[in-house]
Amino acid sequence: MPELPEVETARRYLERGILGQSVSAIDVRLPKLLRDSPLPSLELLLNHTVVAVGRRAKVLILAFDHDLTLLVHLKLAGQVAVFLSSGERLVAGHPVPAPFGEYPHKVTHIEFHFAEGTVVYFSDVRQFGWFRLMPTSDVEAAIDAFAFGPEGTGALDVDALSAIISRRSIPIKTLLLDQSFIAGLGNIYVDEVLFRSHIYPATAARDLSDAERNTVLGHVPAVLAEGIRQGGAKIIHNIAHPVDQFPAVHGRGGEPCFVCETTIEKIRVGSRGTYFCPNCQPPTH
Repeated sequence: MPELPEVETARRYLERGILGQSVSAIDVRLPKLLRDSPLPSLELLLNHTVVAVGRRAKVLILAFDHDLTLLVHLKLAGQVAVFLSSGERLVAGHPVPAPFGEYPHKVTHIEFHFAEGTVVYFSDVRQFGWFRLMPTSDVEAAIDAFAFGPEGTGALDVDALSAIISRRSIPIKTLLLDQSFIAGLGNIYVDEVLFRSHIYPATAARDLSDAERNTVLGHVPAVLAEGIRQGGAKIIHNIAHPVDQFPAVHGRGGEPCFVCETTIEKIRVGSRGTYFCPNCQPPTH
């Protein structure tokens, strides 16, 4: 958290709020967030206009005029809050700061003010997120360096990905979390994919049948689409607040399964907290 649906929601909010607007002021309270940046200062964005707001996996790509682009990764606890000149606020990502609380918060580290009145607050309670400012002409190579797999929101090459699954001995959950396999899947949404697929999360990937591999891959786009539709899963302090029974398992340890009423359990798979229904997802392999 934030995962791809939360980051895509942030992208949409930023596109709505700042596309075509020029930066009038920047307040950087935590300079260390500008990590491994080819260009040394966010002040270089002053008086420049946002020309595109994109995303690749969980990386936000804010393109400005005059060959400047800002890459942003929210990591584990980043949040984007867009305050429109109308007074409306659009908040995506981690639930801290409280979306309807006061801004800037003590964990708000960077503010962008735009000439048209919009203000964007980047907050990060864990300080793991990062910003990288670079020439736009360098962005393609910078993104390629991450070696991301295909976007989980699009049409997946099921045959190619199924062949990879069949060769891997690691748990299927661990493989799905690998960004070089499918980009954008994180802990919340992998648990949901495996629940819908009726697959026990610790099952070795290569032990899945052809039908099971295809089922898992088939649920990836639908689960991410539901997360995006909701603006991200609502999970606060590791406790889920499901909307339309989503998320169905993640964050719901000790609660009844929506399908069979069996108690949801939490285990660790590859060091990650993992939620599953022992009835719907039995360890059959």
